[in-house]
Amino acid sequence: MVKLKFLDTQELEEFALGLAMDLARRFPPASETRTDPGAKHQVKVILEGLTARAVRYHEQHKLGVYKKAKLGNVFQWKLKELGYSSEFVERVTKELVTRLAVK
Repeated sequence: MVKLKFLDTQELEEFALGLAMDLARRFPPASETRTDPGAKHQVKVILEGLTARAVRYHEQHKLGVYKKAKLGNVFQWKLKELGYSSEFVERVTKELVTRLAVK
């Protein structure tokens, strides 16, 4: 059976899981309750790094609409699985997907 390359998302899923795990390593779900300016700055810096990596990945692999959505969904599902709140997951996923859509 011929496997269509544009439907093969295994590498993309691994990349999205890696992004989520990197976020969890650098800003664990327990840190989400912090409200100090340092925590907000930390999340901002981490997200800038994650979105920059995602944009580079997009430029190298020429992601279409389907794969951009797949990346966002896998990232989102992993964050929920790791224990982040729905609001936090929604916010960081929106940031990631928006940056991909703009580039």
